[in-house]
Amino acid sequence: MIKLGLTTKGLLGASVISLFAATNAYAGGTAAGTNVQNTFTLNYNVSGTAQTQIDNTASPTEFTVDRLVDLTVASNGNTNVAPGAQDQDLVFSLTNNGNDTQAYNFSLVNESGDQYDTTGLNITYYVDDGDAIFEPGLDDGVGTAYTPGSGTASSDLAADAIIWVVVDGDIPATRVDTDTSNVTLVSDTLEPLSGATPGAAVTADIGGNTLTGAAENVLADGSGTANEAANAGDHSATGTYVVASADLTASKTVTVFTQDGSGCTTIPGTPGVGDQYSIPGACVEYVITTTNTGATASATSLAISDVLADELEFINAASSGFTGGTFTQPATNTVCTGGVCTISLTGATLTAGSTGTVTIRAIVQ
Repeated sequence: MIKLGLTTKGLLGASVISLFAATNAYAGGTAAGTNVQNTFTLNYNVSGTAQTQIDNTASPTEFTVDRLVDLTVASNGNTNVAPGAQDQDLVFSLTNNGNDTQAYNFSLVNESGDQYDTTGLNITYYVDDGDAIFEPGLDDGVGTAYTPGSGTASSDLAADAIIWVVVDGDIPATRVDTDTSNVTLVSDTLEPLSGATPGAAVTADIGGNTLTGAAENVLADGSGTANEAANAGDHSATGTYVVASADLTASKTVTVFTQDGSGCTTIPGTPGVGDQYSIPGACVEYVITTTNTGATASATSLAISDVLADELEFINAASSGFTGGTFTQPATNTVCTGGVCTISLTGATLTAGSTGTVTIRAIVQ
């Protein structure tokens, strides 16, 4: 089910998106309602004598250019999101491919067949300034909130002009890496605004072509998705929210590195051969292993902390597999009585598909 809010929460700030499809001035051709006239002349001779010219100057042939109703809705690409993220944006473009000024309405479909539905969906639209580059808050100005089903319309849009439509929504916190949510924007062509009153939906003229007089409607739009049909004055496109999540697993193990405590300082070093026992003076090794099983996203701002037990004397520690961060440890031969032996890694990053380890060595007191 679609949840529609009254205001748009997500703004793109100064982001810039280009419309890659080629645009030509008056893609729909001559403006609707244009009266096209044509005259001819006929000159001839009879027995070498020029005769009176025949022409239709007094009554030229003429016809009125009809209204081509055509539009294209296109997605500007998928959006990677994190579980629980709010006000996430999908950007669409709507291009008036017709030959007259039109207004439009918008509706949203939370498609089935994906892993989840995005909630709290809202729409904001911006009228492009003519350069086919999305520049919210800059050349394209401040967006206008639009509520589907409210009976309102977009601003009038000239032939070949573009409206940018931003859909924002909230991602459920329970989603995992690579989960997708498909959201379709459907736009229907309306007659231009009459003052502040939205025009009716455009329909095709029937009953044959009248060559002169008012422009007649010819619906020539294609079909973008199954939510609308060709030659019906509407068009649609689907954008996808893709969860890019770092899925972490972590575990900690302990082994006796050497029973006699030898080699305890060197990491990785060479462990003792045969059975090794955790008697006083033995070197024990703790290994904290963290794996990012996500396919796309890094885990950032990692913070790992380990406090050694009072029965130990800290010897050495090391980390590997992480990127960046600050690794801290006590001084060598610190007796851990009173919980003073803390080993920590803060602010580190673990990229998708990577494993990081923290290795700690201590002597049993």
